[in-house]
Amino acid sequence: MFKPLIASLMLTSVVVYAKPMPLTAARYAQQLGVGMDVDWARTERGIREFDPLVVRDFKAKGLTHVRIRVAGAPTEARLIHLRKLVEACEYYGVIPIIAYQADAYKTDPSASHEKELINWWSVVARYFGQTSPLLGFDLIYEPADKLNHNMASLNRVYDKTIRLIHAIDPQRMIFVAPRMRAAPEDLSALKLPAQSQNYVLAEWHIFPWGPLKSGGKYPWTSGTAAEKAAIRARINAAVRWQHKTGHASWVGGWAPGESIKITPVASQFAFARFMACELKKAHIPYAINADTQFYDGEEGAWRPAQESLLNAMIAPECETPGKKPKSRARGMLNPAKSRARGMLNRLSLMRYP
Repeated sequence: MFKPLIASLMLTSVVVYAKPMPLTAARYAQQLGVGMDVDWARTERGIREFDPLVVRDFKAKGLTHVRIRVAGAPTEARLIHLRKLVEACEYYGVIPIIAYQADAYKTDPSASHEKELINWWSVVARYFGQTSPLLGFDLIYEPADKLNHNMASLNRVYDKTIRLIHAIDPQRMIFVAPRMRAAPEDLSALKLPAQSQNYVLAEWHIFPWGPLKSGGKYPWTSGTAAEKAAIRARINAAVRWQHKTGHASWVGGWAPGESIKITPVASQFAFARFMACELKKAHIPYAINADTQFYDGEEGAWRPAQESLLNAMIAPECETPGKKPKSRARGMLNPAKSRARGMLNRLSLMRYP
């Protein structure tokens, strides 16, 4: 009599856990969101000033990944420091991506430098093994210099390094960038291993230091229709490549200009909002370049003069069909209304101490 009742109670008390979906490059890209390029492992100052609480500040600001730029040999001290950075990121819920400078290879893509780069990643990949599943590897930071004219070497290095890393951890997320400092128009020249869409993403970017003068003119002045169309065309080049190949992509670093040296101006705000909105519209995650422009590592605080510009890059107010973003003036009170509201507040305080 009681057995069916007991069995029923046991069945209803069982909690069924759904098996978590495997992490794919597409889902990983969604989790990246907005991040920032950091020098925590590249410069002596960046290494010296790093404190795990910096990661907490980044997370609180709305940044969900960091691109950790690294230069130099993978010494024991450097590996230990990288582990410290990765663990701090994991603790505060920020995705870490290690990006290797590979300066020697970029200036001379010889067989010996190819081997040196592959060995660098072999050491780093073996050090982390299959730990830190959200840790990403950005194989070459801004392929440029002589690599611009040697796609055979670049593709060969990518192929060998991807296979080596995935032999150690088959699910490690890996980023590869095209030549010409990661130009989106050159994504089509990449030759990636077959069936690698789930764990290999492309890194590309435009305006790493803002819309600097090129060919005698600036690509952004007041945000004309032609200027916006030119930027959209570059973003769409990446979107078309994604649709054609099935690979996800990430913008590894863009900026509205060297903001630390000047007080942000209206054109920078307009450019920052437009870029951020266009990338969000295309569902492409991005990193902001760079931490030293917006964060004072010595003080352990955001630079107040640049904070509103940074906020516009992280969480822009984007236009939607039939609706325009709020202007700053719209939120300001008329002086007469402001005085009247102040009087009402004082009366309220008198009545309800």
